[in-house]
Formats: sequence, structure tokens, C-alpha cells
Amino acid sequence: MSKKGSNGEAILSIYLKDFYKGWKELLDFELSNIVLEQRHANSNIDLSAVNRIRKLGVYVEIQLTKANTNYLDRIQNMMNRYPESVIIWVARSFDKMLLQELEDWMAKHNKQYIDFYALTISDEALKELHSLNKLYKLDVYHKMRVLNDIDNLLQVEYKLINLHPMHCGSVAIEPPTYDFSRPDDVKKALLKVLQKRMPYYLNFHYRKKTNLHDHVLTVGSGRSNISYRCSANNANSLAFVELYFDSSREKEYVAFKQMEKTIRQKVHSQIRFEVRKIGVYFQPMQTYEETFEKIAEIFERFIQFFSPYIYGRKEIMRIDGPVEQTVGEINHIILKRVDYSEAMFFDEPYETEESYRIKLEEQSEIMIRR
Repeated sequence: MSKKGSNGEAILSIYLKDFYKGWKELLDFELSNIVLEQRHANSNIDLSAVNRIRKLGVYVEIQLTKANTNYLDRIQNMMNRYPESVIIWVARSFDKMLLQELEDWMAKHNKQYIDFYALTISDEALKELHSLNKLYKLDVYHKMRVLNDIDNLLQVEYKLINLHPMHCGSVAIEPPTYDFSRPDDVKKALLKVLQKRMPYYLNFHYRKKTNLHDHVLTVGSGRSNISYRCSANNANSLAFVELYFDSSREKEYVAFKQMEKTIRQKVHSQIRFEVRKIGVYFQPMQTYEETFEKIAEIFERFIQFFSPYIYGRKEIMRIDGPVEQTVGEINHIILKRVDYSEAMFFDEPYETEESYRIKLEEQSEIMIRR
């Protein structure tokens, strides 16, 4: 997947989920319930969906480069995990020998209940993705529609149809319902509300890893070790939205602390600063749905205010309150970069849900080798 901050594959994944209309022409069936997966070290799915008519799961792997053996391994692992499914591999181009190797492997391992498609991405689409990746991150979602104007954005390079036309699978074809007695379902329902209200914030499009008893939903901010957190009803019976700074980001927290007056005016009058957290905390409303809407309203204010700083569009320059650090410390925190453009951050690319997943994968691979 994407390296060095490139978000092109994530952009394409979100576009294919929300805007692309060519699935039926390519596959002879529509995709339903398309979701982006939060990738982990033992999982390699970019998109998952269902074929409603045949009750089959559809799983998509996306790369913007030429298909290679590393991705071949991922496709084979995907086929082992989903032995009755449709597997789609999207890449810039495919080598015939690689596709033949996969076909031989499928025959050898008796993958007779899997249909496979290899789809290529047009060069024009790749150019547009490169341009989209350079935009301010909150502008990308609505600009994705430029890809609608590209003819043959995806094309079928190869397909292997094993399933009988009348074969019917057993996957659930309706979206899941939520049980609000379960914290994990509460977080899933909250995430859905956040995504609907703010589709332009790309990290909301990914499924999040959830724990059974954890009430807090964590979402990447775009910068490593700085994250958004929220809950509809935490262990202290409070709902909240907060921006959390790891200890390695304390200087950034202090810099924002100097803007407390401005933040209270532009984000929320009841915002609190404590222990590397900037948050708004309130009693939950009468229903979860009402609480979700209030969280979404506050969360949007957070994103609109903090994202320009986190993504480097603005410098943290104004100091409203009393200076708690020395001039030298403030200069180190705030003025160490004269140019805050994206180009200045080549040593530390903007972190996305995808780049965070990549980091986890690489760490896991290192541990395995040890």
C-alpha cells in the first residue's frame, strides 16, 4: 500500500465506494454494502462488499503499481480466508506469467468456488489521483468526482469464473443492526453518523478495530501520535470529543494551549485543556441518536479548526493567554519551520488510516523476523 504519506490508494478506494458507477459493466453484477476495511497486520482487504443476488462476499485489493509477487501472496491469503467469494485485484498493470501462476495455484488448491477478476487502472486516472493527493486533505472528497469524467477508469484484464451461474452463497446481504447495549455496536453506529455528516474527513470511511468493553472511538488526526477520541457514554458516564496528544507530542499540545482563548471562541466555550487533551465533555442526551448528533456537531468544529494546523495549512502563531514557556521554547515549538507547506514534512508524512496500518504491518513483520 501507499508509502511516504501517499494517499492515492485510499482516495481510489473511497471513490470506488461512494462514486463509481461502473461495477455492473465490469462484473455483470452490482456491488452492495461496500465498506472500507481498517487494515491490520493479518488482514489485507481494501474494500469488501456483497453480490446481493447471489449472496456472495466480494473482496478487493488495490495497488497503484504493477502487480507483483507480494500482492500475489495477499490475494492467495484472501482466497484461503474466503473460499466462497469473488476476489478482485486492481493494479496498474499485470504480467501474464503472474496471472498464470495464480491460475495454476487456484487449480492446485481447489479454489473452485472463487471467481477472480484482475482490473487495470487507466493512466489518466493515476494522474488525477496524483493531483488529488496534493490537495488540502479536507478538499479531496468532493473533488473526487473528477474521476467520473474518465472513460474506462477500470478495465478487465483477466477473469477466471469458477462458480456456476446458479450458485448461491450464504453471506448476509443486509447492513447490520446495532445493539446499543454493546459498546462496540455503539461505536460503530457513532462512526456511521460521523461519516454521513463529514464524508470529506477521509478517516471516517474506514471500519475501526473495536474491543468489546472499550467505549472510546479513536480516529487518526492526520499526524502520528495525535488522535481524535470520542464516546457517547464513557466509563464516567460522560459523552465527549477530544484531541489527544501522545507524550511525544507534548510540545504541540503546549502550542495549542497558548491559543486557548481563540479555541474557546471558535470551537466551543466549554472546551477543556488537561493532561495533553483538548476536549469537550457533557452529559449524554436522552437517546443515543441525539448524543451521536451532538458529538458529530462538536467533532466537526474540531476538524474544521484543528485540521489546517495538523495538515500544515496554517502556522500556530497567535498566543492568547499568559506565556507558560520561555521565548526559546515557544520559538522551538512554533517558529522552527518558516514554511509550513507539505513539502517541509517529507521526513514525517501526514498519517492516514492507511499509513497507520502500514506502520503496524511493518512492525509486525519485523517482530516475526526476530
